Amino acid sequence: MKSLIKKLLANRIGQKLINLVYKIWCLLCKMLPLKNRVLFFTIRANGKLLDNAKSVYDSLNADKMIFAHMLPHSHSLSFKALFFLLTSKVIVTDDYLRYSRYTKFRKEQKVFQIWHACGSFKMFGLDAPSKLTTEQEKATHSQYSAVAVTGEECRKHYAGAFGVSEDICLPVGLPRTDRLFTDAENMRNSVYERHPEFRGKSIYLYCPTFRERDGEKLVYNPEIDWDKLSESLLDDEFFIIRRHPLMNYPFINNVYNNIYDLSDESTLELTAASDVIITDYSSVIYDACLLNVPMMFYCPDVKEYERGFYLKFPEDLPGALITDSEDLLSMARQTKEKPPVDRIERFRNRQLNACDGHATERIVKIIEDWMK
Repeated sequence: MKSLIKKLLANRIGQKLINLVYKIWCLLCKMLPLKNRVLFFTIRANGKLLDNAKSVYDSLNADKMIFAHMLPHSHSLSFKALFFLLTSKVIVTDDYLRYSRYTKFRKEQKVFQIWHACGSFKMFGLDAPSKLTTEQEKATHSQYSAVAVTGEECRKHYAGAFGVSEDICLPVGLPRTDRLFTDAENMRNSVYERHPEFRGKSIYLYCPTFRERDGEKLVYNPEIDWDKLSESLLDDEFFIIRRHPLMNYPFINNVYNNIYDLSDESTLELTAASDVIITDYSSVIYDACLLNVPMMFYCPDVKEYERGFYLKFPEDLPGALITDSEDLLSMARQTKEKPPVDRIERFRNRQLNACDGHATERIVKIIEDWMK
C-alpha cells in the first residue's frame, strides 16, 4: 500500500512539473518575434494535409508551413507544436486544436477553422456527447477568428457547437467542395482507370459512418447478409463499401466478384463514379448533393443512435430512409430509377448555398488580408 501511495504521489508531482515546464515554454515562445507565416495545423493525418487544408495551402502565396501529426503527441512533439503555434501570425486548422485549451494566443494572431465536414447534419462539439468537459470544449474553440461554413443556415449551428459568435461563422463555402464543380469527370475517370469493370455498370456506394457511445468508438455491425446480397446483384451491378476512416475493421471476410471494399480509395472519387449513395449519418451526403448523385439512408440502428441532428430526421433528408437490409437492394434500384430530385435540391439550397466552386479563393483572400 505504501509503495502504491508513493507511486501516486510521484505521478502527481511529475504531472505538476510537466505542466510547469509547458507554461514556461509557452511564455518563452511568446517572447519570440511573431513570424508573418501561415501554419497549417492538423491532427487528421501524418505528414500531409487533407481536403480543405490542402486546397487552401496549394492556393496560398505566402510563407507557410505544415504541422500534420495524428494524436497522441509525445512531449517533444507537443513542444514543437506550441513553438510553431505561438510564433505564427495565422493558424489554419481543420479539426480540434487541443493546445488552445492550455495557452492564449497573442492578440495579433488569427485562427481560421475550416472544419473537415460540410453542412450541419449531426450534432457535434458542445451539442454532442464528448469525453471533454464543457469548459474544455469551449476552451478548444474560443480563440477562433473565423469559421468557414457552407451556408447561411449553418452559421447558428456552428456558433452553438463551438460556443462562438455567429458573426465569425462565415458562409464562404468549403474548399474541398470546389473540386466537385470543376473535376467531377476526371474523378469518375480515375475510378474507371483503376476499376475498368465499373464502366457502364450500376455502382451502389455504401458509406457508413462510425458509431460511438459516451465518446467511445464502437464496432458497428451493418446487419447485412453479404452472401445473399452478392447473389441478388445483377450482372451489371456492383456494391462498393467505403468505411469511415475510424472504422479500422472489415465488414466482409469473403471475396466477392460484385462486392468490393474500397475503403483505402478517395470517397470523393468513388462518389463521383456512383449511381446511388447508401449512407446513414455521414456527411458524404453533401458531396453527393453537389454531384447530383441520388442517395438513400440505411439506418438499422436509428432508434439507438445517440447523436442528435440539426435537421428534422428523417423528414429533411435528401433521400428515403430504410431500416431493414432486406430492402437495401430494391431501394437502391428505385433510387437510381427515380431519384428524389426535389428533396436533393431543397437540401442543397438550405445547407450548401455558399458552395459554388470558389470557396478556396474566398478563404485565401481572408488569410492574405490578415497577413498584410
